Amino acid sequence: MRQARQEQIVEMIWITKGHFQIMFDLETFEVTSGMIVFLLPSQAFYVKSAADLEGLIIRFPVTFIPAELNSPYPNLAYCISRIFQVDGLTTTNIMSVIQCMRQELTSPHSQKMEVLSGYMKIILIYLLRQRSIVYHSSFKSDLTTLARRFLDLLERRYHICKKVSEYADELAVTPNYLNQIVKQETGMTASANIRRRLLLQAKRMAIIQGNSMKTVAYKLGFEDTAHFSKFFKMGCGCNFTDYRKTCTTDF
Repeated sequence: MRQARQEQIVEMIWITKGHFQIMFDLETFEVTSGMIVFLLPSQAFYVKSAADLEGLIIRFPVTFIPAELNSPYPNLAYCISRIFQVDGLTTTNIMSVIQCMRQELTSPHSQKMEVLSGYMKIILIYLLRQRSIVYHSSFKSDLTTLARRFLDLLERRYHICKKVSEYADELAVTPNYLNQIVKQETGMTASANIRRRLLLQAKRMAIIQGNSMKTVAYKLGFEDTAHFSKFFKMGCGCNFTDYRKTCTTDF
């Protein structure tokens, strides 16, 4: 298991031989040769069943990628980890870019970080064209500005703001319009996205961090444990205690 780190470093793991299983956000995925895994900051993950592994790892700060709303690149500070299946032509192209990065690292010239950042952006554009095994709308490059702003705001304030109206006020739109646009872009209303994000964090804290229900409720901004307990049961179909007992893994 790798514990969540505080520093804002992204890891790109490219498997060229072998396979392993990885679990993040309480789901397990099979990673085989030809796949690229992006692991985001502040996210724990578990690895098992690794066999005959070969490949490479690139680590870079999230600041390499601009976070402007109209940027064609994914906002790596706030989106979920991803797994990509890379085709043959894209493999060749990305390998060429990585070779350029290696040469830049040994270059005597200045502004290395700017050049490396540029190469990393090229890799990300190539990957946006590939099939993503783990889907999450905030990685799409064609989201409307409003949807992007909502998803970024949600990731920063889900533990504070739980009403669509609070996000709508911040974004200067009506709650109905926000729900309409977010559903159009993500397949779920803004309110459903808020509940989903809260529930995901509650599960992480229960299973990965081992927090008590009282602690989880407090950290997620619920007024009392009874309110949180009702919310959790509606989302999971079982109460918090039963969920922790049944959702054990061998990681």
